[in-house]
Amino acid sequence: MDFRSHLGRPLDFRNRANLAVAAICVMAGAIGVWLWLSGEPGTVVLSPVYAFLTWALLREIDPDHNWTALAGAILTAAWSLAGGPVVSGLALTGLMIAARIVTSTTGRRPLLVDLVGVTVFGIVIGYTVAGWVGGFGIAIAIYLDDRLSGDGHRIDSHRGALMAASITAIGTTVVATASGAFTQQFVDVEQWAVLVAGAVALILLIRDPAAPVSQVDARHAAFISEQRLHASRSLIGCLVFVASIITGSESPGLIVLVVALGLAVISNEFELLRRRRL
Repeated sequence: MDFRSHLGRPLDFRNRANLAVAAICVMAGAIGVWLWLSGEPGTVVLSPVYAFLTWALLREIDPDHNWTALAGAILTAAWSLAGGPVVSGLALTGLMIAARIVTSTTGRRPLLVDLVGVTVFGIVIGYTVAGWVGGFGIAIAIYLDDRLSGDGHRIDSHRGALMAASITAIGTTVVATASGAFTQQFVDVEQWAVLVAGAVALILLIRDPAAPVSQVDARHAAFISEQRLHASRSLIGCLVFVASIITGSESPGLIVLVVALGLAVISNEFELLRRRRL
């Protein structure tokens, strides 16, 4: 029996951008294994995972430009292979899921099985501070998706979404508390990381994105909503900013995310400038 989902989608390797990211991940994996066998920490083997997730996140918040996602994947792979810290792959996945739900690049509302799946995932990843940010981000994304759908005024239409969002937010917080994720001193922050992440988040909040020309994956082939894209970019920017504060001394692991968001900001400014000149 086929598994139905309105959030998942297969990779079409007839697309050159998808082939490119696959090549990047294969190369990063091969180099990571070689470095690991040479005595480097085992985390280098996860470099292709981090690269792919950064690419996937940027495809959700900057769907019109393949170059930003590929550049983000390359930079993430290089940073990880060089021994740089990266937040957990589960936290990155949580952010990517949150962005996909809000941007709605698939063009379809989440099914019940989707809501159950992302709720469970958002809860279980809360055992770290970064994971809690990702899980709570999923909860906010479910709520935003419901409100942006256009039928949020009907109680019967959004009761399931509100329940899923509430359970995710409460559940991931319970897991974070039980696992001791909040036991560290949050005042021990990296000021540069907070300032840079805050600046990027502010730009994403106040700067409207260029109207998307990419279409959703659904058969009706509608254009991606500019309102949803702005909400998605703003949400991810704010989540990364919050993470830079509460992860404390571990905030350097967010460097790749801040750089990725910076690439999205740059590409948007270039696109707005290009359209003004036309």
